[in-house]
Amino acid sequence: MALGTEFPIITTGNLYTAIDTYASTITTQPPVNSPSWPNGAQNPIGAAYLLSPGASEGPSMLYAGNGYGAPLIVRYVRYNSATAAAMLAYPAPVYWTDETYTTVTGTFSEGNPASTGNLNSLAGWLLPNFTSLNLTGANATKALNGNFCFIATKGFLPAAAVCASTAVGDAIIGASGNFTVTRTASGSAPLCSRNALALSAVTSNVTADIWINCDPTF
Repeated sequence: MALGTEFPIITTGNLYTAIDTYASTITTQPPVNSPSWPNGAQNPIGAAYLLSPGASEGPSMLYAGNGYGAPLIVRYVRYNSATAAAMLAYPAPVYWTDETYTTVTGTFSEGNPASTGNLNSLAGWLLPNFTSLNLTGANATKALNGNFCFIATKGFLPAAAVCASTAVGDAIIGASGNFTVTRTASGSAPLCSRNALALSAVTSNVTADIWINCDPTF
């Protein structure tokens, strides 16, 4: 099930590893029955997709058990960062770079508005990560930067990068730095809009299961 379009093309069959090369000039024809979106994109840039629980092409692609019955909204975007900070080992927070809502970066200072950074510009969690790609952080960033991928913008996401002090029930919000968030304790008012809710305690890998709430459209 999708929001306004068909199920997304996931070129590797895995949202954690799908990276589609950006091409300023298209020199080859797309595969049969594959749309020719601008610059080599395999889906409409910025498109949102609702992955239905239990579907063979839905959340089961990401997890089983916890969260299995929860729909997940993902967006197809371009990752483009001038600083090209090293990618993390797990899905990590990213920021919109401008008001097209088609491009994201892992560097807070490159975020919207006007590439100065804002706590409220957190777009979601980048699904490609160097563990899934089986690359080092720097090499994974080289493979990703400038190209198209998926981010999770709303719903349940397991083992997502959070901050070290995260506890169950905390509000997860944006923070200055690279692929960085902070938290506000449950019962306290966050400094900005709550971007995610911590559903589990932080692990030794500095990850937790979270419920993302970054997509105001849905």
